[in-house]
Amino acid sequence: MRKVFAAMLIVALGACKKDHVEEKRSEVIEQKQEVLNDDEDVVNLFSGIKISSLNIGAVNFSPSNSALIFNSVAVGRKDANGTESKITLSYSGWTHPSMLRFDKKWNGYKYWAAVTPYPNTDSQYENPHIFCSEDGILWLEPKGISNPIEHAPEGIGYHSDVNLMLDKGVLYCYWRTNLKGIRSLWVTKSTDGITWNKKEKVCEWPATAIDVISPSFIKDNDLYYCYGISNYETTPGNYYNSICIRRMVSSDPIKGFEPDRNKGYDVVKINSRPWGQDQDPWHMEVKKFHNVWIMLVTTTNHGGYGSGGRLFLGYSLDGINFTFNNSPICKVSGTYKSSFHAVFSAKDKCIKIEMWRAMMTHGWAIFHDRFVVPMEYSPDI
Repeated sequence: MRKVFAAMLIVALGACKKDHVEEKRSEVIEQKQEVLNDDEDVVNLFSGIKISSLNIGAVNFSPSNSALIFNSVAVGRKDANGTESKITLSYSGWTHPSMLRFDKKWNGYKYWAAVTPYPNTDSQYENPHIFCSEDGILWLEPKGISNPIEHAPEGIGYHSDVNLMLDKGVLYCYWRTNLKGIRSLWVTKSTDGITWNKKEKVCEWPATAIDVISPSFIKDNDLYYCYGISNYETTPGNYYNSICIRRMVSSDPIKGFEPDRNKGYDVVKINSRPWGQDQDPWHMEVKKFHNVWIMLVTTTNHGGYGSGGRLFLGYSLDGINFTFNNSPICKVSGTYKSSFHAVFSAKDKCIKIEMWRAMMTHGWAIFHDRFVVPMEYSPDI
């Protein structure tokens, strides 16, 4: 009788699991169809066209409430016996997304991502993981990869804030490290997204003097830019108290970046204080599309290390002076470092943005959103 009952239970559980899988598959197919339909109307802006402004105040969308799945194993520090702590993750325990979308597939996939685990808000697991995707929604580990691509530092330290950049067919993965009173930026490179070179140090600085939180690397023409959130500012500005946004420039993707206020780590200027008097910028991402620089900023309550985070979108025509709207782009609190990709629709006279929104809620999870930003453009004479 027990065998019969067990068999019936297995069949029932299998049916439930199948129904759940089919339900998720149907949901994803709908989302994927939306992506495909969107792509039919979206083209990179024609040469000879120059964007003059974005109407960020017109952004209006309903944020997704379905967390994305990143199946992997978070690996922490070694114990006294040399054994690393491990936690299997799926829907929750993820943050710091950095996503790239390609017009043509790169090593078999249109989307590539770097994210960090953060289960139970435990920093020992904040080590860079790499994923790939056909549609930006269903993510998987590249076949043959060994995640994380960089393990936890020895001692009481941690990694954080990953960022991807592609240059001349090479994928760069940057991250930030905090160890023994020193903070630093590191990078590793790959030509296939699976095998990664030995890490190289980009720069370092004293942990209480300045900061490069949430680094965002961009190549524009022959120069490389690194934007970062800088803490410990002694002179308040028009949009911040002690935490502002700065930018470094170099002619090399690894060397030449120096987080020194007196040596080119320049303050990014913002037209107002869009997040109000009670918040500062906390994490951000910057990307350049055609002639416009777009910045996605997550805020924090004063001294809150990301608490009360809201999302704001800004743009610039020179990469240093940015315009923001005085309200967040969506009505959710608890957002964290998020990522995005933008394409232009000449047909609809707008920029269509695909966003991967990290949340402190839901046990640290990442969500997928799409919205449009109306734009004005003119002939580039």
